[in-house]
Parts: sequence; structure tokens; C-alpha cells
Amino acid sequence: DSIFYLTGYQVTINLWHGVPLKKIVYDDEYNYSREPKKGFDGWFEKKVSYFKRKTYYYSTSEVFKKIYQSCFNVDESHVVNIGQVRNDYFFIDHDNPFREKYSEYKKIILYMPTHRKEGKESMDMTRILDLNKLNNLLKVNNTVLLIKKHYYHRHEPQIDNKVYSNVIEITNEQPNAQELLDAADILITDYSSCYIDYLLLNRPIIFYSYDLANYLATDRDMYFDYKQIAPGRICSTKDELLEEISSNLHGNDSFFEIRKRATSFYYDESNRKEVAPDTLETILTL
Repeated sequence: DSIFYLTGYQVTINLWHGVPLKKIVYDDEYNYSREPKKGFDGWFEKKVSYFKRKTYYYSTSEVFKKIYQSCFNVDESHVVNIGQVRNDYFFIDHDNPFREKYSEYKKIILYMPTHRKEGKESMDMTRILDLNKLNNLLKVNNTVLLIKKHYYHRHEPQIDNKVYSNVIEITNEQPNAQELLDAADILITDYSSCYIDYLLLNRPIIFYSYDLANYLATDRDMYFDYKQIAPGRICSTKDELLEEISSNLHGNDSFFEIRKRATSFYYDESNRKEVAPDTLETILTL
């Protein structure tokens, strides 16, 4: 109990881990079993209130400022619209370790799917992907695919890159996500908010949503209509995914303008290209 009281008198800056696409915290009415949550009622709510008083969050746009107010159950003064600090990495001079490590390849594709039911439903890549066809496509195009599953799935079996030379799973390496995104020429994801960070780079995004209906029915609700808001092709089968990867590798990018519009939705203009100001300094001036 004491930790809540101890933190209640400090200024806390909650970095969070992404601009929310899926409903979170107070807005997430159900858990993965679709039964009503009770975690934020009663005892927990009373304890949380102590450190909420001096806890601040930062949003990327006025739209998401309102979402943060709702999902964290705080008033407007506790959400500061200055962008995500972790994305500063995209806008400063740096050497990227993944670009250097995989410099032999013409292109790097990154597959970053989100978890399924907090890791309770396994993600078997041998079932999800057609690894033989995929590996052949990558070899022909001198391209490597890096797979980074959510850390909830870090204990699951991984792909053997001795069998699939151009498909490399790095889930257990616990790499820096922003370094991975920065290195990727193409991003493949599903319901992960990593694509919202990646929008700042305006590179092709492929949405591989092989279980969309089941995910929405049994796992998580979303803030927006997924099919309307995804700024890239939504692929539901292995063959559609291969087709879209091949198209992008051949320079066909039909979503360039759509991604720009999506970026304007997720990020106010001041948060699209500039390094975020010092967060603590900004908080203390409120």
C-alpha cells in the first residue's frame, strides 16, 4: 500500500508505450475473455487516485489528448500535447545498428504484430506465414524480414534462420523498437500502434490481419473503425500478404497520400517533425 502514498507526492511523467489504437485502461471495458473488468473499481481506484494527482501524460494531437483524458481518467491539465519523446530518435543524427548489421541486403522489412490475449494465445509463425514462399520472395529481392513479436510471446519457439535464410526472428533479443522502425523500409503489423510511430517516416505499411473478426470479437475493442483508419492494404491471407510485399518491393506505393493524411490525424503539425521539448520543463510551467 505504501508505494501509492509515496508516489502520490511526486511529479510522475507516464511515457506510456504508444498512441492508442486499441482501447486501454478505463476505456477498455472488457478483458480478453469479454467479461466486464473490475480492476479499476473500488480499492484500486482509491489507491490510484493518490498518484494520479501529479501524474502527467503527453499526447500527439488534440484528438488523442481527449482520448488520454478518458482512458487515464484525468482532466485536461494532466495531458500535454507535445508528441512522443521516443520518436525524437527519428529526427536526430544517428547511426542505426540494424542498418549496419543487415547492410548486405537491399531492403529491410519489419514484422511487428501485437500480442494475442496478453500472450495467452500463441503466435506460431509457421502457421501464420507461408515461410517457404516468403523466404524465396525475399531471396529473389535481396531483402531480409525481421520478426519482432510482442514480449508476451518471447518464450514461444522461434523461426530457425538456418532453414529460412532471409527470415530472422529477433523477439528474444529485446531490441529497441524505435531503432527497428527507423531501419525498416517496409513495416508489416496488425493492430499494434507501432504503425502510428512509423507514420512519421512515411514509408509503406502493410496490415496483416488474418484474424480480424476473431480479434475484435474476443480480444480488444478499438477507438476507430479499423478498416477505415488503416493507412495501408489490409491483407487477410498469406497469399495477399505475399502479393503486397512483392508489390511494395517493386516500388508500388499507392498509399503515400493516405499515410500523409493519417499522419495529420495522429499528429498535430508541431509534433510531426520537431524534437519534443523537455517534458519536465513543460510540465513545471503549467
